[in-house]
Amino acid sequence: MSFSNLVDLYNLEKSNVSFFHVENMKLSSFGEILESYRKEVQTRYDGDEHLSEVLNMLRRIFFKLTGSFLPYSKVISKELENELLQKFYQVKNSYPELFSTTVIKIAKSFKEVSESIENSMTDYVCNYINENSDIRLKLAIVTKRAISIEERTIIKKGLKLNHNIDFFTENSFRKEINLFDEVIYIGSPDYFGAYVKNTFKGLRITFISYDMFNNSMEPIEEFESIDMKGLYSTLFNHISFGEPIQKKVKITLEEKESLNIAVNKLLEQQKSRESDITDSVEASIVYLENDRFLFAPQDSKVRIFIPRKKDNLIKQVNFKEVEEDDYIVIRNESDIKLIAELADQILESNAESYRLLQKKWKDRLRYNVEKKGINRVSQILSRKYHLKTASPVSVRNWCNDNSICPTELPELLKALKYNEKDIHEIHSKMKQIKRAHLKAGRLISSKLMTELSTDFVKDLQEQGYYTFTSQEFEGASFNIERIVSIDQSKYLIAPYNLMKPIEVD
Repeated sequence: MSFSNLVDLYNLEKSNVSFFHVENMKLSSFGEILESYRKEVQTRYDGDEHLSEVLNMLRRIFFKLTGSFLPYSKVISKELENELLQKFYQVKNSYPELFSTTVIKIAKSFKEVSESIENSMTDYVCNYINENSDIRLKLAIVTKRAISIEERTIIKKGLKLNHNIDFFTENSFRKEINLFDEVIYIGSPDYFGAYVKNTFKGLRITFISYDMFNNSMEPIEEFESIDMKGLYSTLFNHISFGEPIQKKVKITLEEKESLNIAVNKLLEQQKSRESDITDSVEASIVYLENDRFLFAPQDSKVRIFIPRKKDNLIKQVNFKEVEEDDYIVIRNESDIKLIAELADQILESNAESYRLLQKKWKDRLRYNVEKKGINRVSQILSRKYHLKTASPVSVRNWCNDNSICPTELPELLKALKYNEKDIHEIHSKMKQIKRAHLKAGRLISSKLMTELSTDFVKDLQEQGYYTFTSQEFEGASFNIERIVSIDQSKYLIAPYNLMKPIEVD
């Protein structure tokens, strides 16, 4: 990244913005029928929960089809297709009238699309590049989510010449400082964020969307609300806009709802499982690239990847220090389990006896929580035994295996009726386990740093994530994920759902 690139970015002499539509009758028909179903569910069935769930699945499927470069027949997995068929059968049994008037049409329309071996977007993009770009031009293709290697291969095979093309996700393109001869966005301006409407990185900017979506953009008067004489925006002085095109199919389906629905559904599941309440941990929602998210414990330590640092690529930090656009390193299996395994190796022959002591005092605490309830135990510890940190949330965390040595452990053990000798022994051993865990965390970061290089940074920036397999830890697989945003609200999450990327399928 150089200063001259930055100067070039804001010194474009002229940039032309154009809009194009892709037609596919089968997809358009599918979208129209979904719109009819949406209206019927909301009006005649008063937003019935089960029917809304079917709508959400259909919405996900629809946007998977419109967002892929694969042949339509390869976009939807057999698993998701079978799940949809089950939903159709349920509607048939519970809502026969709705099934016969609308859902049967959806099923037939979906079958037509899912059996099609074409992809109109792929064909259009390839034809557009073949007709409008020569091999000397530098092109960027920007998509909402990362496309697969297979999709890139399909696009390149459809081109007559070996064009110089870089692929980006919307978020990764924000970080790109180079200019291009042409930037091709797959989708309309409204499909992307505000950034694409006010930062132009190409001599030509092209938006290609399906014809069931409006594809247009108007210059925004950035300072129109400020009443100061002589103040004006030069943002669009050298930008010319092509003719906007309106959607041909009247649908109002929105893709962004899918992620929020998936998050809320999982949160509701957490609340409904009473067996998870004791072990739940306070966590924040971390939104990742490509419509995925994870729950991160607010008091945890995480590893971040810093591509710009040559000598210290991996850094372990408190979660509260993590920011938007950081790259977080996550083990694809339980990271906590790996740390515990290494900590046991550090403890050597003492590991088994120390872990047994840990289990025994936690079992005693859990017994009291199950018998009296978490709020009552919290009150007793606070009022009778004067523990300053014994809130219901803290008590819940102490019951969790991941909590090793709470700040007031001696006082807690006294409340649990341990004698002074046992209190001293348990506290001493728990401090040793905690030190072993901290050492194990540092060791993992150090080992990962020796294995990683910056060779994959381009792939990471384009896709928003990168997966690599460690040789140091018996083939353990890790993901490096870009953080899109963080919801700092507190949610009680079961341990098995922590630090695990969840995808909206």
